[in-house]
Amino acid sequence: MSNMLRRLGDVLRSVLCHALAALLGVIIVLVFVQVLARYITHSSTFELAELCRILLIWLVFIGAAVLVSQRKLIVIDFMHGRLSGRLSNSLGIGIDILTAILLVAFAIYAAQLIDVVKLKIAPATGLSYRWFYMPPIVFSVCGLFFIIERLVCGAAAIEEVDDSVAYAHKGL
Repeated sequence: MSNMLRRLGDVLRSVLCHALAALLGVIIVLVFVQVLARYITHSSTFELAELCRILLIWLVFIGAAVLVSQRKLIVIDFMHGRLSGRLSNSLGIGIDILTAILLVAFAIYAAQLIDVVKLKIAPATGLSYRWFYMPPIVFSVCGLFFIIERLVCGAAAIEEVDDSVAYAHKGL
C-alpha cells in the first residue's frame, strides 16, 4: 500500500512540477505578447491580462502544493534543530496534522466562494469565476494527499523522494 501511495505521489509531484513550468512559460509568452501589442497597436489586450491573472493564481497554488509535498511550506526550523530525533518527528507529525486541518477548512471556504460566484462571468474572457476559485481546492486536495502520503510512508522516505524530484527538476 505504501509503495503504491509513494508511486502515486511521485507521479503527482512530477505532473505538478511540469504544470508549473508550463504555466510559467505561458505567462511569459502572454506578457510578451501584451507588451508587443501595446507597443505596436497602442491598445491594451484585456483578455490576455485577465488570462495571465488566472494563470498566476493557478501557478501560486500549484507551487504551494509542491511545497507541501516537500514539507517546505510550513516549517519551524529552529525547533527541529534543537529537538531530539523522536521529538522532531513528533513535531513534524503535529505540523502535518495542523496543516491538514487548515487545508480542509481552506477547501470548504473555497467551495463556498465557488457557490457564491457560480454565475459570475469574467468581463474580458467570458470565463466563469470558478476558474479563479478552483486553485485553492486543487491545492488543498493535493496537499492533503501529500500529508497522508507522508504520514503513511514516513517522512524520511518522502524527503528522499522530494530531494530526487527537486534535483531532477532543478532546471525549472
